[in-house]
Amino acid sequence: MQRAVLIVLGLIGVLMMLAAACGGDDAAPTFTRGPATAVPSTAVPSTTEPVATTAPADTVTPADTVAPSLGGESLTISVDGDALSFDTSNFEVSAGSEVVLIFDNVSTINQHNWVLVNDGTKDDVAVRGTGAGPGNDWVQPDDPDVIAHTSLLDAGTSGEVRFTAPAAGTYQFVCTFPGHNLGMFGDFVVTP
Repeated sequence: MQRAVLIVLGLIGVLMMLAAACGGDDAAPTFTRGPATAVPSTAVPSTTEPVATTAPADTVTPADTVAPSLGGESLTISVDGDALSFDTSNFEVSAGSEVVLIFDNVSTINQHNWVLVNDGTKDDVAVRGTGAGPGNDWVQPDDPDVIAHTSLLDAGTSGEVRFTAPAAGTYQFVCTFPGHNLGMFGDFVVTP
């Protein structure tokens, strides 16, 4: 058991060094925390294997752009190849809308997930997820700051999550695989 913990901690350290070596914007975003909103979330697939894909979706939006929901409900996101970054940095949906987010993990080497969290909590959620381990998709069960999340997706696979958009405000999305939260995050804006 101690050996497994040491191995996981070692991997986390290596991933953090790799993430730091990849560079990126050194300016950390500033967030304010809003009230927690309890929203039912359902991860699909929940305990089944992710569905394999052969090519990324055609509806992917380049990084640093706002990706409005298609028809107010369908969103697509991917990763920037094998880099530790999402290909979309912002989403905008209407409060109370039913959202279907499809996540295509086009990486050839990395596992990723997509986790929607309360504003300003992405790093805390990632730390708690590290403690929860890979058996929980790197997400602490019943974490009060998690609104919705996909399962952990192997390289070259895709998955989806369906949920009701929370109250109006700005939220964050993040990959909680250990160390990925440093560069894999964005804003999830919910309009009235």
